[in-house]
Amino acid sequence: MVRIIIHILIITGLFFFGACNPQPEAPKLLVEAERLVENNPDSAMRLIDSLFYPEKSLSLEYYMRFLVTQVQAKYKTGRPIHGDTLIFRARDYYSTGNKDPRITALACFYSGCVYREQEEYGKAIRYYKEAETSAEKTTDHALKGLIQYNLGDLFAVQDLYPKALESYKNAARFYSAQPEQKAYSLSAVGRMFLLDKNPDSAFLYFQKGLNAAKSTNDKILQSLLAQNIGVAYQETGQYDEAERYLRHSYQYNRDMKDQARYHLNFAELYSQMEQQDSAVFYTEKLKNSVDSSDNNYIKASAYKFLAEWEKERGNNNEAFGYQNKRIHSLNRIMDDRKDQSVYEIEQKHNYEQQQNHYNQRFIRFQQWLMGVMGILLVVAIAFLFFFLRMLKERAAKLRMQENVNTLHETTKDLLSAKRLKETILKETLLWKLDVLKDIIQLKYMMSEKEQKTYQPLLDNLDEILFDENTKTPWMDIRQTVEYLHPPLPLFIRQQYPTLSEAEYNVCLLSYAGLSVQEMAFVLNLSEHTIYKARTRLNKKIGADFCSVLRKAFSH
Repeated sequence: MVRIIIHILIITGLFFFGACNPQPEAPKLLVEAERLVENNPDSAMRLIDSLFYPEKSLSLEYYMRFLVTQVQAKYKTGRPIHGDTLIFRARDYYSTGNKDPRITALACFYSGCVYREQEEYGKAIRYYKEAETSAEKTTDHALKGLIQYNLGDLFAVQDLYPKALESYKNAARFYSAQPEQKAYSLSAVGRMFLLDKNPDSAFLYFQKGLNAAKSTNDKILQSLLAQNIGVAYQETGQYDEAERYLRHSYQYNRDMKDQARYHLNFAELYSQMEQQDSAVFYTEKLKNSVDSSDNNYIKASAYKFLAEWEKERGNNNEAFGYQNKRIHSLNRIMDDRKDQSVYEIEQKHNYEQQQNHYNQRFIRFQQWLMGVMGILLVVAIAFLFFFLRMLKERAAKLRMQENVNTLHETTKDLLSAKRLKETILKETLLWKLDVLKDIIQLKYMMSEKEQKTYQPLLDNLDEILFDENTKTPWMDIRQTVEYLHPPLPLFIRQQYPTLSEAEYNVCLLSYAGLSVQEMAFVLNLSEHTIYKARTRLNKKIGADFCSVLRKAFSH
């Protein structure tokens, strides 16, 4: 009987420990992910995602390595990591005792990356520096270069250009055996010199970066660096050099997907150089190529340029068309960001489902175990029941935290989208006001005969430009000005309550930049009446009342 009980306990123990390790292959998957993460992070990320319960399937040492590799893979594949705060646990683990300095450096470095995405730059610099200290104990120059390059980026974001310059130079030195990374580091040095108003040194390092890129035979990298040099020359007004490097960039990269970007660069360059024939030539090419581009950022920039181009030439309908396309491109950019958020939520949902599947399997095992062991395992069953309850509470807390994080991210995305839409609306209203003033001036300069001749066209313009709910075009103009300057109407009403309605209208239009003749035409008053109203405004508000109002809003 005793032997039977012992055998039952041994078999039960084997089943028990097998059930507590829901994914026996987890250590092998982690080792393979660590091997792939540097050169093939997408594959490493897929392996990391396949580990659905790492805290149960891995030992403490392997779980800490998992936390580091997970953030490393997400960072290298361009995924957001600001919520991956478990990396701090790995950092604390490796920072105590005499552990592997390389993985300690990685844990500190990616902790700094998480803080950087959270915009806590002081903490980010602190852990980058700790990573630098640990990396000095290794012979991994690539890791040292990575830390220095990111330190440079962090200093540059805070406009600490001398410190950023030093870090980028250190990165280039560590990347001496990696031409591609060295090229990026040297170009970053050039960028810092350019921001620090030292163009000669800037272009020297830009050229060094391009020479390093040439040794890789990577045409795409050479094209990118040549383009950056061209844009830098363009910003400093050295248009001939800008043209030369942009053409070099175009020769290195003939990918049809990038045609719109090059046409946009050349169109902007020749517009600045006032070479109209060339500017027109590349603008027409841009019109033909921009719609086929799959880069929404390039499309948004191109449509903005085309809209301004057509507006300067009086083609307002075409300008409005390109402005609408620009808005659509910006909306697609926001949709892409939402899709990324949806993907992250889906991953969390899958992870939760796998955890629930494991929990259900564990419950079924417990029920079988209770049936087999009976009274002999009452104590063990009580212990397992308590453990199961703790496990459920932990899973519930995890799900609650995940829901809170999801709501936080959703709220952040909605606020970003709202601010973007408000900016776009304000730009559109500013544009609309400019066009309204142009139309008013056009009508004012027309003779009665011309107005009768072009009345159908003018009616069409009114339908396009003026809100159908307003009784007169003047009311639409007034509403547009009040929306663009929301504090102005309330300020005028409170500070100068004695203003008549006519004086308020003249004050508002004067602030918007309309001339006396234009105001007389819009308000259907004589120019003499407008001059008298402006005289009264100067007495009530102050000499040159527009300057008084602008000065009040500048403080």
